[in-house]
This record gives sequence, C-alpha cells and structure tokens, in this order.
Amino acid sequence: MSDQRRICAFVVLLGTACGGSSSGLGHNIIATPTDNVAEVVVDSGLPEVRNLNGLFATVTVCVPGTSECQTIEHVLVDTGSTGLRLISSALTLSLPAWTDDNGLALAECGQFVSGFTWGSLRSADFRIAGEQVNDLPIQIIGDAAFPVPNDCTGSNVGTTADLGANGILGLDTSLQDCGSDCTAAPGARSLNPGMYYACSSTKVGDCQAAAVPVAKQVPNPIALFGQDNNGIIVELSGIPAGGSPLVNGALVFGIDTRENNKLSGVTLLRLDGYGTFMTSYSGLSNPALGFADTGSNGIYFLGSATTGIPTCVDARYQFISDFYCPRNTINLSARNQDALGMVTVNVGFSIANAEALFSSLNVAFNNLGGPSSAPSSDPNGMGTYFDWGLPFYFGRNVFTAIEGQSTPAGVGPFLAF
Repeated sequence: MSDQRRICAFVVLLGTACGGSSSGLGHNIIATPTDNVAEVVVDSGLPEVRNLNGLFATVTVCVPGTSECQTIEHVLVDTGSTGLRLISSALTLSLPAWTDDNGLALAECGQFVSGFTWGSLRSADFRIAGEQVNDLPIQIIGDAAFPVPNDCTGSNVGTTADLGANGILGLDTSLQDCGSDCTAAPGARSLNPGMYYACSSTKVGDCQAAAVPVAKQVPNPIALFGQDNNGIIVELSGIPAGGSPLVNGALVFGIDTRENNKLSGVTLLRLDGYGTFMTSYSGLSNPALGFADTGSNGIYFLGSATTGIPTCVDARYQFISDFYCPRNTINLSARNQDALGMVTVNVGFSIANAEALFSSLNVAFNNLGGPSSAPSSDPNGMGTYFDWGLPFYFGRNVFTAIEGQSTPAGVGPFLAF
C-alpha cells in the first residue's frame, strides 16, 4: 500500500484517548543496536539518486545453506508492503528459483501506487541484526529471467534509479503479500488479483497468472523469526522544522518479547484485516481510510479542494505537483480512530512549502505532504485516504503488530504510538 510515487524525488484502551500531537522534535528513546535491533537511517540515499525521506536498512542474504553471502545497504524499510524485494543490479549472488508445487518457477507482479515491480522469486537465507530466516522467498526486481507479461501493467519500477533504493523490506501487518485471494484460480470473476505467475520457460508469454498457496507466497520475514516475531518498532529521532541532512534510528524486532521492546506509554489502535484505521479531518463528512507507512515520503491526504492547501507549481521539479505548497507552514490536526470504533487519538502535524524544503540541502523533513493520489472515484475502491508517511514517524516510537501474532496486548494487527 506504500505511496512510492515520489520515493525517487515507495484494543487495550477502552474509550477515548486525547493527545498524540507532535512537533516532530520528539523526546523518544532510540534503542541501542543489538541482536534484535537494526540501525536505520534517513539520508540522501544512493549516489545516483537524491532520496527524500527514505528510511533505509542494511540486510544480508545468502545462498541457502551456505556461507556465500552478500550484505546490501540502502534497502527501503516499508511498513506499507510485505516481503523482501531486491533490485537485480544490486545482487551479485546466484540464488535458486522459488517454485510452485508443480516445480514451475514463480515470478511476481508486485503492485504499488508508483507502479509495479516485476521479477522472479528466489530463495535466500536472510539476516538482519541478529535475526535470521532460512530459505526465505524473495522477489528479484528487474531481473532478466522472464519477460514482463502483458497483463502486468503500469509504470515499471525496475531499477535503483526508479526506486531510489537497492530494494524494499516490506514489514507491514500482513503475514504474506497476498494471502487467500491468490490461492484462488485466476479468472474474470476470481478474487485472485493476478500477482503471481508460473513460468514454464523464458519465452515471451510463458509466464501465466497462477494460483499460489500461502506457504509459497512472499512472507513478512519478521513473522518467521524464532523469537521476536510478533511485530516491530520504528524509532526515529525528532528533527527541526527546516529538516535535517541525516536522521539515525532503530528498527526493533518483537513487541514485549524483551526489555528493549516493551509496549508502554502508548495509545493502541486496532486495525482491520487490511492494516487500516479511520482518520477524520475538517471538511470531510465521513472519515477517510488511514494507514501508517514508512515507505511513503510524505503525509498524503485528500486534495486541495478539501484542504484548501495549494499544490506546488515550480517547473524545476517534474514531480512537484504531487506536493502541497502553502505560502507559510501550517499546523493541522486529524483524529485517528481504531477499526473497532472504540479508541481515538488526535494527531497534530505540519505541512510546509515543498519547494522551499527541496531548495535546501536537507533530505529528511517532518512537514512534507501532498494530496492523495487516488481520488474518491478510484476504481480499485480505495477512495479518499490518509497516508501517514515517514513524517509521522519522526520523534516517535511506532509499534506495528502483525496479524495473528500474539502480544501481551492481544493478537495483531494493531498500531501503537
């Protein structure tokens, strides 16, 4: 669900909770790296791409069962998608094919707001911090193994320049990237969205949409850890209103599995099966769909007709109309409500002039935002939405619990901050 259009520029409480607003400066504690804590960073990204508000981690993949390994930096941490996806050009290892129950090689057309990621599925041993998953299916984006099928449509996000990263580490609330829908036989009236393909050869047209059991789908790697497998915490330092050239933080694995990931002093929002809650905002007659997503580099919400905030028009930036450009920074507030309708929390946020932000040398901003990319008439049914992107995370420790995984606060999915 990540809004990656602009990546290159991807209950415990009953009743009502008040507060939750943040200036983005924050006073949160960042965990010290250890076996369940990986360092993350918001920096300028890869040398060939100036990345704005990209949250990056370093991962290690190995040929299964061997010591033949490669460490890959600048992999985008994305709480709006599921699974590990690496750009082919960033990978030097030869990893074995991941196959279906009939022995056919599997490939995937991963769908994002910015476009699609096409590539084969491969098997790898995966490590981050001191955590490990063996024989993990991952997607290799942009590899030459199989031609892109005609029905994998949209903008092809197949290179590091397109993505602004060496890959995507998808850590949302889902156990797999598709689930039961992809187990159905493809067809005109099927629930199968056509993400997975079985490939009988490398010829054009020989990759066909296929039903794939959940055990063969790309999984959330956190759920497969031995101990810290029920969720994550994203911990980022706060930053000033003018932005920062560098922000350090931590990606903590597990919720209430150790002393360094205790769930306390937070408001907990239960999520629905899609990892979403509801967000109310002035001018909306009904709440909008809300979700928290480190893979989106801004807070994307509504449109100028509703918010009264103008978008940018500076011709120097080809993507500038994707962002809001108020004359002066404005302070706003929205109310998030959990999927059960039992807990609400007010969240304060700011929107600055994106043209002014981009003219600086900084790359991390807590007040970058723009209109939602999907209108209320969106044929996919997403409608009006509130994408709480990376600016929401600065100065906070944000917990994401995985569906079906147990925590002392109950079974996921939930969001807490």
